[in-house]
Amino acid sequence: MKTKQIFPLVLVACLFASTAFAQDDDKFTPGNVVLMSMIRTDANMQDDYLKQLSTYYVPMMTKAKEQGLILDFKLLTGASANEDDFDVMLMVEYKNLGSLDPDPARKAKWEAIRKELDTAMGGEEKSKEMVKNYENIRDMKGNKMMRVQIPK
Repeated sequence: MKTKQIFPLVLVACLFASTAFAQDDDKFTPGNVVLMSMIRTDANMQDDYLKQLSTYYVPMMTKAKEQGLILDFKLLTGASANEDDFDVMLMVEYKNLGSLDPDPARKAKWEAIRKELDTAMGGEEKSKEMVKNYENIRDMKGNKMMRVQIPK
């Protein structure tokens, strides 16, 4: 009879002990969030694609960084390993997942940046035309969101 009374207590003690040990095993602290876009440019078109990015994407990300919308951004290039691989990676770093949540103030800042760049390029139609041209020189291979893990 005593075994039946002790068993639930032992079970509860084991559950609490395993939770306590699991917390001790956590060797990393979650850090910033990075969004990545993997892109395959057409043959001999990587330079053209980067030039186009430098006229709109780079200024947009630079202004976004200045206004605290993003922490940082990077453009990485390299040779693709095979026909299904990418050769350009765009990376944008955010403070946390909350930075990606809908927010009217943040949206207004992004819209102001876009308007300013559209005006500098000669209007929204010119910007849309350039972005549409991306389809002629590159293929999106995928997007990925990852979190930086900081060792404790």
